[in-house]
Amino acid sequence: MLYFSELDRKKVMTNDGIFIGWLDDIIFLLDNNPKVTKIVVDFKGTKTIINADAIHKFNTVVRIAKFYTQAELAENELYVKRNLLDKQVIDISGNKIVRANDVIIHEQVNLSSHNYECYISGVDIGLIGLLRRLHIENAMTRIIHFFGVNMVSNFLSWADIQPLDLVRGSIRIKKEDSKLQNMRPEDLADHLEKTNELNIKKFLKLLDKDFATEVISNLNINYQRDLFRTWKAEKAASIIGKMDTDIATDILLTLSKKKRDEIVMSVNEKKRSAIQALLSLTRTPISKRISSEFLVADPSQTPRDILQKIRKTASEFSALDYIYIINQKKQLIGACNLQELLTQQEDTPIYKFMSQNLIEAHLKTPLEMVVYKIVKYRLHALPIVDSNRELIGIIPFDNISDIIEAKFSQ
Repeated sequence: MLYFSELDRKKVMTNDGIFIGWLDDIIFLLDNNPKVTKIVVDFKGTKTIINADAIHKFNTVVRIAKFYTQAELAENELYVKRNLLDKQVIDISGNKIVRANDVIIHEQVNLSSHNYECYISGVDIGLIGLLRRLHIENAMTRIIHFFGVNMVSNFLSWADIQPLDLVRGSIRIKKEDSKLQNMRPEDLADHLEKTNELNIKKFLKLLDKDFATEVISNLNINYQRDLFRTWKAEKAASIIGKMDTDIATDILLTLSKKKRDEIVMSVNEKKRSAIQALLSLTRTPISKRISSEFLVADPSQTPRDILQKIRKTASEFSALDYIYIINQKKQLIGACNLQELLTQQEDTPIYKFMSQNLIEAHLKTPLEMVVYKIVKYRLHALPIVDSNRELIGIIPFDNISDIIEAKFSQ
């Protein structure tokens, strides 16, 4: 068994000792049995593709025949370094994305032709593969063993890889396809927010449109904005058309007027009318309606901790309906009402039972939209966050009751 990291930049020499250059890449056939078909040799910046049938042996140097033939990349062929190495492996069973740190190559001698042949047998997605790439595997293994820790190799067999996804720039595990669809959209959205926009796009392409829309609806508004900025109007409209109108409107309000108009005009007439009705609401400033009377907690705090805090600070609040959970960056990550708090075990960390699928608004959100959300979702208060999701304040139901009364009096 060979690793690409051990072959990369090895000398390539003919059997009679002529130096050809350095091994730069390996080309293989995109197939269920991916045979190495060519190698790429670099000599002073000039790259030459050589047919693999000239290879005598991968060793401390790459030995090839004295007389070899040059070639070009053929249909259904891919590069190890360009198309496989360092690509993200979508591992749904572990609810994570890992990376192909090294490529495993299997050597064999063809029994009928007696030719030397190589095949791609899988990828190394573990830490050992990364250390091998950095040429510090042995040293780090000794250090880690000194502390009584054993490192285990983590391989992904070629038999478990979806070959066609390599062309699209990702590696997907065959047996995990159904698990992707079985995840809750809010859980998948939370997972994707820990990656990046490019990775989110790759994931969304794997989903059917309805499920993808649910996942997008649960993403942070900043990710939603970035996605819709890059999508063409037709694609954005196809997603907006499947969303709840208020969520769709929130997203559209983060875009430029030109982009927003292009998307709205591409949505079906019924949905367009509903969105335009919300977009046409007067943008009354909401700052005067915001209250600073709210209680925050850390994710690790328990009902016992929070109830003690409430007893000490209760006199500071005219009303207390929710506890808002913020992380170390002061970002809002969850909420819990008092009833939920009182029914939990006293020592249970609040992150285990808090609600993460929050309804929220921003400083630029129209006041009428705030009222709409509070009434629609029957909230006692609506949290207001900034562009970094830091909690600014809340708008309690009492602070918009006059607007509701005025609506009914009409």
